[in-house]
Amino acid sequence: MGTNVQGLRRRFEAWLDGHGVSRELFALSLAQSIAAFGGGLVIPMLAPLLAGLPDPMFPESVLGLPVTTELQVGVLFSMFGITRSILQIPMGRLSDRVGVRRPFLEVGMLLSAVTLYLYSVAGTVGVLVSVRMAQGAAIAISTPALMALVEGITEHRSRGGSMGFFSSMRTLGWGLGPIVGGVIADAYGLTAAFATGALLTVLAVGMIHLTVPEVRAGEGTPEETEETLADGGHAGHGSLILGTFTSRQQATTFLGLGIAMATLMMGFAAVVAMENPILERIGGSKAGFGLVFAITTLTRFGFQFPIGIASDDYGRKPFIVGGLLVSAPLVALMGFAHSFVEFFVLRGLLGVALAGVIAPAYAVAADVADDALSGQQMAVLMTAFSVGFAFGPIVAGAVAFKGFAVPFLLAGALTVVGTVGAWWFVDEPQAA
Repeated sequence: MGTNVQGLRRRFEAWLDGHGVSRELFALSLAQSIAAFGGGLVIPMLAPLLAGLPDPMFPESVLGLPVTTELQVGVLFSMFGITRSILQIPMGRLSDRVGVRRPFLEVGMLLSAVTLYLYSVAGTVGVLVSVRMAQGAAIAISTPALMALVEGITEHRSRGGSMGFFSSMRTLGWGLGPIVGGVIADAYGLTAAFATGALLTVLAVGMIHLTVPEVRAGEGTPEETEETLADGGHAGHGSLILGTFTSRQQATTFLGLGIAMATLMMGFAAVVAMENPILERIGGSKAGFGLVFAITTLTRFGFQFPIGIASDDYGRKPFIVGGLLVSAPLVALMGFAHSFVEFFVLRGLLGVALAGVIAPAYAVAADVADDALSGQQMAVLMTAFSVGFAFGPIVAGAVAFKGFAVPFLLAGALTVVGTVGAWWFVDEPQAA
């Protein structure tokens, strides 16, 4: 019996390795899944936490637009992404300059754990916003180093599968976190949910420290030195464009990926500002909204790894463009949903579309990035992700007074813009 189990485990490990999942990547992905689960616990709590705090810091209107509850929630949620967007590229550049990845990842995650606990003791709206910004700064420290670390332990020929697995594991944490967070908050209160998230993040840091090796800047896999860009230019370290990129094609490819990612995430995150109106439509609890929010990440989890593997065989760009094309109408149709089932189905299908975009986009970015500059270059893509995640709720909240459907129609239209940007600018690298 024991021999059979060991044989099955070896065959499973060999299958994973053949699809780009090494032991190091598996350990890093599992730790990130746990950390994402801990961070995802707070998602359903932001709106009720804001509503229960004294000393409102919001005026009644700004530039003639009413400051609704939806806009307030959107601003609170977005402070995380705005702070992260500002700091992420400088932190990636610092990681490149220092030449290490794991210390940045661990420090950022530990600081994030501290901020998760501080949510539970925030006594005013001002403190709550400050904690949200501090959490964004903590993630800005860790994320560029994380993506550079992933780039360093993966290979071009199987990078779609590698990125699909890595992103799927993070997605699983983000998907389950809001559901469990809502359940914990309903049963034991908000403080218990925040404390649980902080402890899980510390556990993830310990796992990374014990199981994931350091990858120094410039230490890519051997085959990376053989890659060329599709226009024949080497991904080397010649003259820098805007202090970050080493060729025009590299810069335009990251531009296309950035536009696609920012608009995609605006459509995904617009639902956050609309939590209270959605709850009125579905008549649900915080756990119910957590499920509506999380089903997107759960379906993305189910499809991301196989789509990543397929992109290794059939190319990354068709999946990126196709996923964006499907996302646009799904987001727009949410403006006309009236029941839990309708929101659940639309958000679930959106997760499939996101799976078609995110893993292939990460793979293209890692293929194009230079080893010695991967911290700041990968940070460009992650910053675009953060910008969309940050401004989606703000934009949705700002136009919500025009009608429930308007935020979703606008987000869908912006996703069409992202589709055009990806089709026009993204150019996949070819192996030499």
